[in-house]
Amino acid sequence: MHERPTPTEVDADQLEVDQRPRTTGSRRSVAAVVGPLVLVALMIAVGALAMLSVTPHPPAVVPGARPAGVDLVVAGGAPVSWDPARMGDAESASVLAQVWEGLTALDSQAGVQPALAQHWEVSEDGHRLTFTLRPGITFSDGSPITSDDVVASWLRIIDPVHPSPLSGLLTDVVGAPEYMAGQASAADVGIKAVGDTVVVDFSRAASWFPAAAASPTLAIVPRTLPDAAAGAALPEGLVVSGAYVPSAQDDKGFLLTANPRYWAGTPAIEHIQQVTSLDGGSVDAFQAGDVDYVNISPDDASWIQYDRTLGPQLRRADAMAVDYFGFDTTRAPFDDVRVRQAFAWAVDWHALVHLVDPNAVPATSIVPPGIEGRGTADFSPTHDPDAARAALAAAGYPGGVGFPHVTLVTGGSEYEAAVLADIQRELGITLTAEEMPFQEYSDRLDTDTPQMWSLGWSADYPHPNDFLGLLLESGSPSNPGRWSNTSFDAALDAAASTGDAAQQEAHYGDAQRIVQDQVPVIPLQYGETWALSRDGLLGASESGMGIVRYAGLDWAAR
Repeated sequence: MHERPTPTEVDADQLEVDQRPRTTGSRRSVAAVVGPLVLVALMIAVGALAMLSVTPHPPAVVPGARPAGVDLVVAGGAPVSWDPARMGDAESASVLAQVWEGLTALDSQAGVQPALAQHWEVSEDGHRLTFTLRPGITFSDGSPITSDDVVASWLRIIDPVHPSPLSGLLTDVVGAPEYMAGQASAADVGIKAVGDTVVVDFSRAASWFPAAAASPTLAIVPRTLPDAAAGAALPEGLVVSGAYVPSAQDDKGFLLTANPRYWAGTPAIEHIQQVTSLDGGSVDAFQAGDVDYVNISPDDASWIQYDRTLGPQLRRADAMAVDYFGFDTTRAPFDDVRVRQAFAWAVDWHALVHLVDPNAVPATSIVPPGIEGRGTADFSPTHDPDAARAALAAAGYPGGVGFPHVTLVTGGSEYEAAVLADIQRELGITLTAEEMPFQEYSDRLDTDTPQMWSLGWSADYPHPNDFLGLLLESGSPSNPGRWSNTSFDAALDAAASTGDAAQQEAHYGDAQRIVQDQVPVIPLQYGETWALSRDGLLGASESGMGIVRYAGLDWAAR
């Protein structure tokens, strides 16, 4: 999962962290904003899969402004860390997925494919997964990638001294919670190297884990990974397991060079420059030939789709991501389900989303569309102001009288004013709002959760568990509201315990109905991504997760 608290302003020389630029507020200075190339888990799978996913519009255009020795220029983000165990944000994941490889990968349709593992087996009860590594796989320096490297890489994620921001990906592994708490040793964790296999034992059925193994966080790193990789500055001579070796980093971006020892073969495009700042806007940079691929805002897409030159180079995809409001359910007033229900029922959330952004897609569940097992039912709160006022009165706050002071804290949200106005009008409650810078806000969610907050969450892997489990399950490190419900947990257990797709969907539906009733969170909106991709650039299509694999790119003119 990758947190995406949404910033309210982006300077002209900065990149927009959110893959889904908004259409209102101060961020609408579109000419000054560059979107990242990809969001979340950019996975590297078999090159041919992506090569089939886009049809170029001839003739192929190769701009003359590209720097000498560079075959492709993309606009994207700079990682906060080059170590996959140390990052938890979408921008970093989009870069590290090009550099590090996991046991599995996601194709252009977000399907799970073998990567460093050539295949895997799931035990009958779903509690054990056995991955068999491909023979002869190596790091970029030629040293072998072994099952011991896999074990060491994954133990780093749950290191009791420095756990990963996304340690929740492994907390279902036997012994992992105890190891993180300092109550057990690494030997007690159910991740074992057995010859050329990696055996993983889970405390409950884990049918979702092959998809989770594609997350950049679970990529395989050398046991000699330098400590300097934890920072934003690129360590010299970094040895990697992925398709590209990074080099030549500066404040403008960095260079990626194709890894000739990549398990799927040397990528077709040898040198890719990723620019992390632009002097002008994303559309202007594309038109000038300064970049070959860049995300743009929906506002720009609205006119570009009718442009004779740019229109054929426009790309659109739904994003497997959700923006939502949440509550600290462990303390008053939101420890009372009736108060949470009052807030949920008082606001017409779908109308509010369309009021702020007519092109936005209102959320009907915390799980975005396009994820297998989600179902098609509407699990959004019912708009019923009368029921909301009755619930608030039953909780001891008739007409809002006696309601404690509550501050809605966000990393920046264009919905703040509308939410505050609706709650005041329907419930008689006056809320205040506070916005914090991205990193400060993210840290606060981890250490001192506000009473009411907002968050954007992008899929690490295309499965309901990445949203329902990581965000809402009891004890999950990524559950800032600390909500706990035994019936909800049981529904997730039941879903994970069956391989039958219809039964899984039914159990996940049960879980979503509990969320709808108990309101630990209020799903707000889904998103879409828009990008400009140079004519003749093959493979530059996004799946529902916003995946564009650099290893699958090539120029049609060659």
